[in-house]
Amino acid sequence: MSLRELALAPDLAFRTKIITVPEWKNATVTLREPSGDAWVKFREFLTPPELGEGEEAPKLTAAQEFIRNKKADTILFVDVLRDEAGERVFSDDDIGTVADVYGQVHKRLLNVALALGVDQDQAEKK
Repeated sequence: MSLRELALAPDLAFRTKIITVPEWKNATVTLREPSGDAWVKFREFLTPPELGEGEEAPKLTAAQEFIRNKKADTILFVDVLRDEAGERVFSDDDIGTVADVYGQVHKRLLNVALALGVDQDQAEKK
């Protein structure tokens, strides 16, 4: 492939990592750093609606905050989990379904994908 072809290849635009997930019967998955689109959706979800002058955002209970954060993580998770061919496993329509079962394995996988987004200078310091 020419440099132009490499630069324009969608599957080469993100860092990826292939790992085995013991909890999922040793399934092999590809994790990709989150896309810009996923980050936008994540931030929009976490941003409270515009408030009028003098209004304060309602305080969330610990349970509400946990549920909100879990769904926010799920927005990123469905973007980063890829099959062996590098294709998304879930669509955005699956966010609610995945959020219902999102657990520590999902969180660990998301953390691996997020670490892929660290810039080279930061990665070399670790």
